[in-house]
Amino acid sequence: MATTVKKLTYSDYVNFPADGFRHEIIEGEEFMTPAPEVPHQRVVSQLVGLLNGHSRKHRLGDVFPAPIDVVLAPEDIVQPDVIFISASHAGRITQKNIQGAPDLVIEVLSPSTASVDRGRKLALYERSGVVEYWIADPVTGTMEIHEFGSPRRTRVYKDDQSFETAVLPGLGVRLADIF
Repeated sequence: MATTVKKLTYSDYVNFPADGFRHEIIEGEEFMTPAPEVPHQRVVSQLVGLLNGHSRKHRLGDVFPAPIDVVLAPEDIVQPDVIFISASHAGRITQKNIQGAPDLVIEVLSPSTASVDRGRKLALYERSGVVEYWIADPVTGTMEIHEFGSPRRTRVYKDDQSFETAVLPGLGVRLADIF
């Protein structure tokens, strides 16, 4: 006898308890993680400051830190650490949440989230139309940049290296300023 497992959706998600944990739904399955630790939040803060300053100065779009609900599909609701929505996609921003793929998604690794961030979320962001996905690792001081366009490529930066991103034209990111 086969067992049917109910896939969770946004209507289930909005009824999760406000318990101090981060709740997300990926492919209809709930993921719950505790609040991030200080090194994680320090990196998030640096990234938000850098991206927001550049984006506002050049009127490129909006930067949001977690918690903010990103509804990619009825069974895919996530709260990335940092997102950027370009001005051309401002219609995806609603009063309650983000409806559709951000242009840029950044996840900062924590021991409890690393496998999901590099596995299920990587695949989810690619199939949902995210243009770039950054994975910041505060332990190793590395940044992985996954570009889902054509060609699809992955770049990894470490130490005091710098990189640029097409998603935010003119922005140079120096890892020493992040980590």
